[in-house]
Amino acid sequence: MPAAMHVSDAAPKKSARRAKRAPSKDLHLTTEQKRLILNSFVRLEPALDLVAQLFFLKLFRLDPGLRKKFDGPVEMQAKKFSAGAKLAMISLGHEDGLAPTLKLLGTRHRQMGIRARHYRTMSRALVWTLERSLDKSLNPKTPVAWNTMLSRFTKLMAG
Repeated sequence: MPAAMHVSDAAPKKSARRAKRAPSKDLHLTTEQKRLILNSFVRLEPALDLVAQLFFLKLFRLDPGLRKKFDGPVEMQAKKFSAGAKLAMISLGHEDGLAPTLKLLGTRHRQMGIRARHYRTMSRALVWTLERSLDKSLNPKTPVAWNTMLSRFTKLMAG
């Protein structure tokens, strides 16, 4: 009888563990996609603060209403963006490494009034920024890899 109870107790724990692992599947990128994202980031990193400023300028042109949702000057937002981008790059190699952080960030963004449609605009602004910043050194598959990653980020952040 205790053995049966032990088996039934183990089943919910497995289900709970699987539920926790679900975000890692949402964040799954191929090895090539990760390589393309990391390589492009390495090329951008020396000028990351400027690239982040360009991102925000483009973002606010695409949706001027978003400007009200981000307190402070663009330079300050760019520094926060740069720190987040570095964290994302570090986390690419770790299963589930970024999912909890993205969920928390999504909660904060929802409190600021940011919705799923805003993430799509952010993705467009970021890919546009990458294309302009990397210009001729951009592999044609790189924007696809970034869009795949950003799509998965959006799913986690939008809740």
